[in-house]
Amino acid sequence: MQRISRGYAAALTATIIWSGNFVVARAVADMIPPWQCNFWRWLVALAALLPFAWKHLAADLSLIRAHLRYLTLQAILGVTLMNTLIYKAGQTTESLNMALLVPTAPIVILLLSRILYGEAIPPRRLLGVLLVLAGVVILVSRGDWERLAALRLNSGDFWALGGAFCFGLYSLFMRRRPTGISAFGFNAALFALGLLCALPFTLAEAVLLPRPQFGMPVVVSVLYTGVGCSFLSFWLWTLAIDRIGPVRAGIVYYSLPVFAAAASVAVLGEAVAGAQLVGGALVIGGIMAATLHAPGRNR
Repeated sequence: MQRISRGYAAALTATIIWSGNFVVARAVADMIPPWQCNFWRWLVALAALLPFAWKHLAADLSLIRAHLRYLTLQAILGVTLMNTLIYKAGQTTESLNMALLVPTAPIVILLLSRILYGEAIPPRRLLGVLLVLAGVVILVSRGDWERLAALRLNSGDFWALGGAFCFGLYSLFMRRRPTGISAFGFNAALFALGLLCALPFTLAEAVLLPRPQFGMPVVVSVLYTGVGCSFLSFWLWTLAIDRIGPVRAGIVYYSLPVFAAAASVAVLGEAVAGAQLVGGALVIGGIMAATLHAPGRNR
């Protein structure tokens, strides 16, 4: 029970930190291109991780070499592509579309777990997912159904869906993580391999596009996303997957719009509507319905 509780706590903490990434993305969207923003983010994350991971790498090196294909795939999904696609989407799509599309990652996890592993979807979990989806829709639309009905998909929406799909696959494949590799060694390998795979695209973008505006907003944003959203949150997410599995961790991820709204109020001074409070309550209630066990079950 203590192991499960810590797994939920790790997933929730990672989600809270990740929610600040949307505030950051809005603040620097016109200051730095997506590939470079993503590259600097993960370079900072690797620099922050190495002092903790260094002593583990010697013991993990043989297993890292033995599982290089798996690690490279996870690095491409979680480091090279996921946030690059989201940063790219932020340049061409509305924030309402982004908030609706990004939380679809747990749906990918749930459905692929059923298709690939035959994992059942109990009625209570399905009900919880439906409640969460209803809460997300109310939260991001502020109860304005005409605004919601007027949405139109554009290229940015497909980039956002691509990022959500990458995160879903990343979380799903985490159940295959080699048990002998420490969490620090595992993430250090992912960060390094992901940066290596992103390097050609980052260099091409640097040559073809104008130089980024490396002022204080960009520097602070890169440090926050590198240390918080990448180093700390990915380590927490790895622990969460180990303890509660990708489906339950993915359902906790549904709470991200609630914390993103709170961050917008605290940082940007945006007002909170009554519809957002209702939506947030549905999100939290849906997560509880889908994840909490009745006494005496699965003890």
